[in-house]
Amino acid sequence: MSDGTAPAAGAPDGTAEAAAVAAPVSARARQRAADRWFREQGLPTFVPLRRWFTDLPRRVAPLVTAVTLVTALLSGMGEAIDTAAELLPDDEWALLGIVVLILGVTAIIAWAGFRLVRAALRRLPAPSGTAVAGVVIAVCLAALVVGGYLLRPGAVVAPVIEGLVLVAVCMLITGAGGGALLSWGSRLAVRNVSAIGHMASIALPVILMLVVFAFFSAEVWQMSSALHWGSIALIGAVVAALALIVVLRVCASEIDEIRQTLTPEERAALLTGTPIAQDGSTSAPSAPSAPLRLVQRFNVMLVMAVAQLMQAVLFAAMLWALLVLIGGIAIPVGIVELWVGPGTPAHPLQVERLTIGGATLPITMNLVKTAALMSIISSLPFVLSAVSEQRYRERFFDPIMADMRRAIVVRDVLMARTRGGRASG
Repeated sequence: MSDGTAPAAGAPDGTAEAAAVAAPVSARARQRAADRWFREQGLPTFVPLRRWFTDLPRRVAPLVTAVTLVTALLSGMGEAIDTAAELLPDDEWALLGIVVLILGVTAIIAWAGFRLVRAALRRLPAPSGTAVAGVVIAVCLAALVVGGYLLRPGAVVAPVIEGLVLVAVCMLITGAGGGALLSWGSRLAVRNVSAIGHMASIALPVILMLVVFAFFSAEVWQMSSALHWGSIALIGAVVAALALIVVLRVCASEIDEIRQTLTPEERAALLTGTPIAQDGSTSAPSAPSAPLRLVQRFNVMLVMAVAQLMQAVLFAAMLWALLVLIGGIAIPVGIVELWVGPGTPAHPLQVERLTIGGATLPITMNLVKTAALMSIISSLPFVLSAVSEQRYRERFFDPIMADMRRAIVVRDVLMARTRGGRASG
């Protein structure tokens, strides 16, 4: 006498086979979604090392597309500027506006290409998406090689090697998670422009003193004119190292608060909107908290530091643009020549007009160097004020800490499931 279980055990209707096939696919889909979510949070080390280069073609194709668009557009920038210089031979400010417009359009097109390719590949299933991504990478590589030969008709193999190296670097950066970390920091910096304005108003007295007593000082112009771009970059590296030391010390103290004990209700609330919450798991809040590995702890600290330093970089860039604008309007070339002077036989100085293609712009390289040097130096007081100002910390650091706490809870749940699956196996 049958109770109805025998047919199910034999699975004559194929239900058991379908479930056995569907379960691994669903698990892989959840795993892929969780890995992508960790990368989007700027935490590639939360993804196991064996999956760092998983699905790499689909992940790297958007970056290769953006790099190809930037290379192609900037390679034609010189010809466009030459044409504009022929049409507007005496209007240097119009030429400067055209240069800024071209750079802005290049950035917008590259970003739009990145987002479009990424969105299209994410909508495709894994096999088709991988194939399409491979085609996109191959087309971009071919475009880079052809563009290289068009720019240098006498080249032999240099464009091919340069194209391959560029694609390989994009793959390495994407696989190691560096692209995800920088992308996360950039998005966070853009979303928190209001926090930059708040800190700029606090640091405004220091900036005004810097502008009044240094920017309009002949000695500063002479010093910056005597520096090579390598020396200015080295000064920037020193300032960045000092800022990084300060930020990492603050982040190290904040990470202990992230590891605080959470109640099941708080853990369940943090999982809302994550890949773990999508499968309706009820065991997530009870997952035990596992200590962070050293590389993961460093990743959390690096995320918080990168987010802060991206704010400082954006602040320095805005200050540089402001100083270049003020200098271009208020300091004529004749005054620059008077301030810089001839120099000495050991260190001769000269005033160089900024040229792009065949067009001469109404600003000097001396102004660009001076503005860059002062914006780099002024970013350090910005960082020091940011890590010590309470309202800024509440507006900027608290959301970051909430994101990191949520990521740690998701990691604990995934680790508990992995241990549970091994135990049951």
